[in-house]
Amino acid sequence: MDYELKNDEKELLNSFKDFVKKEIEPVVEKVEEMGEVPKEVFRKLGDFGYLGCFFPYEYGGLGLSLVVSSALWEELARVSASIFLSANASILLCANTINVGGNENMKKKFLPPLLKGEKIGAFCLTEPDAGSDVVNIKTNAKKVEGGYVLNGKKTFITNGPVADIYVIFAKTDKEKGKRGISAFVVERGSKGLETGKPFKKLGVKGSPTSEVYLDEVFVPQDNLVGKENEGFYYAMKTLETGRIAMAAFSLGIAQACLEESIKFASERKAFGKTIAHFEDISFKIAEMKTIVDAGRLLLYKAAWLKDINAPNANEFASIAKLFISENATRIASDAVQIHGGYGYISDFKVERLYRDVKLGEIGEGTSEIQRRIIFKEMLKEYGIEI
Repeated sequence: MDYELKNDEKELLNSFKDFVKKEIEPVVEKVEEMGEVPKEVFRKLGDFGYLGCFFPYEYGGLGLSLVVSSALWEELARVSASIFLSANASILLCANTINVGGNENMKKKFLPPLLKGEKIGAFCLTEPDAGSDVVNIKTNAKKVEGGYVLNGKKTFITNGPVADIYVIFAKTDKEKGKRGISAFVVERGSKGLETGKPFKKLGVKGSPTSEVYLDEVFVPQDNLVGKENEGFYYAMKTLETGRIAMAAFSLGIAQACLEESIKFASERKAFGKTIAHFEDISFKIAEMKTIVDAGRLLLYKAAWLKDINAPNANEFASIAKLFISENATRIASDAVQIHGGYGYISDFKVERLYRDVKLGEIGEGTSEIQRRIIFKEMLKEYGIEI
């Protein structure tokens, strides 16, 4: 296992760091105040190639490995969790579902504008009564001449209020459980498709989240993703990659907390010397560094296993997400503690990082769901059935 980036990959990462410093850092506070990511930012990310990092060349992607993509994801999350969340929901959830299950015509129609940042995507799976329990979604799709009619309600939809393209999961056969779910592409402007007001959230305030309502929405047959009743499979394959990205989300925030803590501790003075000289502060920072570096190895291994289609890729994606997200929350708490009263003031970056980091334990499957996945996959390895 070799996760060392090649020279051209290191050059790409350094180029992206320069891009983020020049194009992303100056708009971070504006994004938080606006409550959404300007379309101009999507287009710039598209022009750089970030939005198409691991997608095939023929659709406008860069064809990068997930290991290299993870390094890019971490860098964007380090600077702006909100921009990361909106951008990655558009590509890793919406576009990737189309990439995983769609036919050539669908891919050629929808992927290029999403990867260029010309259009924004949303992934509509969660419902008010069906979050982790995906099988119990109530949104339904009735077969009619020329396509389907969708009815239902989705919630906690990242990019819900601003998306141009929605991938929506609905029941096409109520009797078949998870084998009766299908995925559909619905475009903004479709009759009967409405979105709610953005939710007021604890963190990632620059990434809008809302409900999506479907009232007799007609979807043409060509907008069925892949095959009827295989939507659950497409969702799970998409979320495998999504969990790796959410691990990168948490790692980026943890790295930012580490950097802010080192900077503050080396400048803030108490009792005649900088607080970095005090053992309790220095030990906290040392632990941060240890966890961040260990987390990065887990992230890269999860990405590498997915790259080679290893049988334990799904399990390790959950391991990486669980370890990094829960430890990132603790690191953010320590960062605020190191800053003392200043950590509680929004003028200091750690205040935002502390609010943003919690989503890592919830998005793309809660920590509890990750533990279930890990345990079930582990039982398979031992040939045990329960």
